[in-house]
Amino acid sequence: MTANIEANNHSFSLEQFHSSLRTWDIYHRRIFPWRLTSNPYYLLIAELMLRRTQAQQVIDVYNVFIGKYPDVHSLALAPKEEIARILFPLGLAWRVSAFQQLAQTLIDHYKGEVPADYDTLVTLPGVGDYVASAVCCFAFGQALPVVDTNTVRIVGRLFGIPTHAESRRRKPVRSLLHMLLDQEHPEAYNYAMLDLAALICTSTNPRCSECPLLPYCKTGQEYTYV
Repeated sequence: MTANIEANNHSFSLEQFHSSLRTWDIYHRRIFPWRLTSNPYYLLIAELMLRRTQAQQVIDVYNVFIGKYPDVHSLALAPKEEIARILFPLGLAWRVSAFQQLAQTLIDHYKGEVPADYDTLVTLPGVGDYVASAVCCFAFGQALPVVDTNTVRIVGRLFGIPTHAESRRRKPVRSLLHMLLDQEHPEAYNYAMLDLAALICTSTNPRCSECPLLPYCKTGQEYTYV
């Protein structure tokens, strides 16, 4: 029997939802350098740069940064002024100390390796819930959803639930994100959700008629057909 997911008097087939999202992802996934690796250090650096920053802006900075500091040890020893110059285009120069503290912590306590455990990752300097979940999923293949304003927006619209900047901290919303997760294909699912938010389910003027999730979306159906 096909499992359904239900909230706010709205339900749909989870299997069909996943299938539609996976099919869309095959043709529309965005390609970025950090998506072509499973190196935990590279992915950790990328996710730290991507916080509140457009992915397209991060590409060049990420490539220079990884080229200059290919591992935790080279980052820990790097001059702060040099790191600041590289991060400057992203407005992250003020985070230089956090990058170096993170590298030193990994050396001092984890033998220079990025932990594969969410509860450990989230305690590291500069690493919060989103970054920890993203690294666990994209580097280590763990079935965790990435929870940010973009994925929360999709979930809110799917079920017709109003959301705002702090909704990512609300237990009911987080619970829905966990229930929606494709347990068998978590990496593809999370990338698809992020890309859908960037390309279709945008914060303003969403392109509902082009959305692969329209058959399951309470808000999209009302927006499109009313």
